Amino acid sequence: MRLDREQAGALLGLIRGRRVAVLGDVMLDEYLFGEVSRISPEAPVPIVRVSRERAVLGGAANVAANLKAVGAEPVLVGTLQDDAAGRRLRGLLAGLGITQDRLVVDPTRPTIIKTRVIGQQQQMLRIDREETDPFSAAAVDGLCRSLEAALEGVGALIISDYAKGSVNAPVMDRVRLLCARLDIPWIVDPKPSHAPLYRGATLMTPNTKELTELSHLPAKGDADVAAAGLAMVEALELKGLLVTRSEKGMALFTPEALHREPWLIPTEAREVFDVSGAGDTVIAVFAAAIASGADWKQSAMLANAAAGVVVGKMGTATATPEEILRHYQDQEAI
Repeated sequence: MRLDREQAGALLGLIRGRRVAVLGDVMLDEYLFGEVSRISPEAPVPIVRVSRERAVLGGAANVAANLKAVGAEPVLVGTLQDDAAGRRLRGLLAGLGITQDRLVVDPTRPTIIKTRVIGQQQQMLRIDREETDPFSAAAVDGLCRSLEAALEGVGALIISDYAKGSVNAPVMDRVRLLCARLDIPWIVDPKPSHAPLYRGATLMTPNTKELTELSHLPAKGDADVAAAGLAMVEALELKGLLVTRSEKGMALFTPEALHREPWLIPTEAREVFDVSGAGDTVIAVFAAAIASGADWKQSAMLANAAAGVVVGKMGTATATPEEILRHYQDQEAI
């Protein structure tokens, strides 16, 4: 079973305009591109002569960007500071037409910045500027109030956890309460250290490394993934699980199959250039499809195709409906 181009087009049409909330760690991703021609006389490290730079939305903000790119309407919930990075981040959100009404200004925490140095088309260094101490009571309260307002009229909630503090116990208690009351599916891109916070989620989207860390079981072959996935579903009382497996595609655990036999989806990628941000694309497209009324298998197949587009790009990226449909056209031509 595989979506064809016509089916994918119909599903992308249903996604257009669907509201999806995103709760998580909002970041600014910076890229410095340059040439390397010599080693520093000060230390045995390469000198990168920067020729250009680029800033894009990162973390939960990149999930919102992926939702917008595919035609959905994201409602972003997270924190930032009114600093240079925060203002730059707001400018990028405004440029994409992403609402900022539910962002919480936290004066105690600088806006998170991840700077990647690229020399000769290879990442040579990443510099992280962040504060990871627990959130203040005022910031937690602000997030909870913002979340409640953000869930009005949405078809799904994405939890984009980068373990920077936005996803914490009080906030997740509010997620469970509100999503149960409003009957909203909530889908988690997890961090293994936060596993207890995800109990009762509708679905999680770990990669195989994260699945191994979450379940404490190997997740290399199909049988391993099936066993580890079942253990994860039972331990956290999940309704389902979507495991991303790089070149092996995906494995989807659904309630209909009692989670015992995952549905295996082969990869859609023809050329892998950069996998950074691909998980954001998967969860964004899957959630948008769920919000539009698609079933889990259809949603997973469309997310798989979108990821196949994104890994062929350099750096944090998104996939548009046109690119996804062109991808289907290219695949059908093989």
